Amino acid sequence: MTYTSFSFYVFLVIALVAYYVIPKAYRWLAILLANFCFVWFASESISKLVFFAGTIVVSYLFGLLLEKRKNKTWLFAGILISACPLLIDRLLGFIEGKVPENIVSSIVIPLGLSFYTMQIIAYLVDIYRGKIKPQNNFFKYALFISFFPQIIQGPIPRYDMLSDQLIEGHAFNEKDFLRGIQLIIWGFFLKFMIADKAGVVVNTIFDDYNSYKGLYIWIAGILYSLQLYTDFLGCVTLSQGIAQLFGINLMDNFKHPYFSDSIKDFWRRWHISLSSWLRDYIYIPLGGNRKGTYRKNINLLVTFAVSGLWHGGGIKFIFWGLMHGVYQLIEGLVPILQKKYEGAKRFLRILVNFYFVMIAWIVFRADDLKAGLKMIYRMFKGFNPWIFFDGAIYDLGLVQREWEVLILSILVLFWVSRKQEAGIVIRERFEQRALPVRWFIYILAIVVIWVFGTYGFGYDATDFIYGGF
Repeated sequence: MTYTSFSFYVFLVIALVAYYVIPKAYRWLAILLANFCFVWFASESISKLVFFAGTIVVSYLFGLLLEKRKNKTWLFAGILISACPLLIDRLLGFIEGKVPENIVSSIVIPLGLSFYTMQIIAYLVDIYRGKIKPQNNFFKYALFISFFPQIIQGPIPRYDMLSDQLIEGHAFNEKDFLRGIQLIIWGFFLKFMIADKAGVVVNTIFDDYNSYKGLYIWIAGILYSLQLYTDFLGCVTLSQGIAQLFGINLMDNFKHPYFSDSIKDFWRRWHISLSSWLRDYIYIPLGGNRKGTYRKNINLLVTFAVSGLWHGGGIKFIFWGLMHGVYQLIEGLVPILQKKYEGAKRFLRILVNFYFVMIAWIVFRADDLKAGLKMIYRMFKGFNPWIFFDGAIYDLGLVQREWEVLILSILVLFWVSRKQEAGIVIRERFEQRALPVRWFIYILAIVVIWVFGTYGFGYDATDFIYGGF
């Protein structure tokens, strides 16, 4: 069961009815039950559910212990035990193919492991720092860790940002409910009209990259950059919309990252909950920029290496993270270059920045580091602009109509993003329209997604990419 499956929305309707029917003081219990049902149904494994519950129990006890004894040893033990499943999962990425498959398949990897591990670590560290008080009620703590709209792909919430919202019994609010529907529709648009369509072409080229060169690789790099963004943003938008149906607000996780004009700016806009987590719990504890330039640069590289490892086990992920770390070092270590770069028109800076981000994404998406580097080399091997005129691009998995729908959808995303970047709140303007007009647009959007959100021959809707990290 995923956020795009019919069964999920049957489950969601049942959860919503239960939530708003029972007394306000007990509504958090309805969410708690829904959380564990979702983890069970989505993981299709009672053993994974039990393992997940055990992780919650252990971290809950460490939270109570840290409140009584502010001891670094206990903090380290709590973090290590909580992070151990994630570390084992990442280790498997390095030894894949070197151990028997039956051993690998026997290891229990719970749903949402990367995301709830970050929640737990932040919770324990914040208790140790005195920033928050531990939750004494075990079930209310479990409610925070297991909130089903965001457990698969985030955003990664902090305890003081989300817990009170979950515990509070929200009354039904028509405005919040309709906003939730808006977000869900927009999330489906991003997923089915852009991400999954782009993914057809991306898979075709990446899976047989030795057969392609020149502009084919550029197309794959650009479309994968858009696929990953709209896939992740689409899921987070769905998460926000689903949470809003319950009257709960989740943080924004993106601020138009491809409008960034530097790598530093990119990481202020991309996966904000993760980048802020890395800053607060890795970079600053290492010393941040307080201990001189050399130490600052080392801290930066370590932080980005951890970012790569968080995304997956394997050299290519660490290399991808270090690429971003090196990008930032170059931005800061070459003052003359930085001055000239900042003096250029912002549009040119955005293009240059997107190019370097795209290069890193190619490594990220490739089967391994060697394949990624080879694809980057093949980008500059041959010049073949005729592929746009001789019909060759229609051999990449999408027919002409699908290409037209994809390009038009990307233009819609660009238009919306430009408006939002300029500070225009499209949602508020939309809500000024008459109710019949709004519902007509809702229905029209659903029909368009239903009719045109189709894929190349033999292609089925995919799971969200970041759900696999």
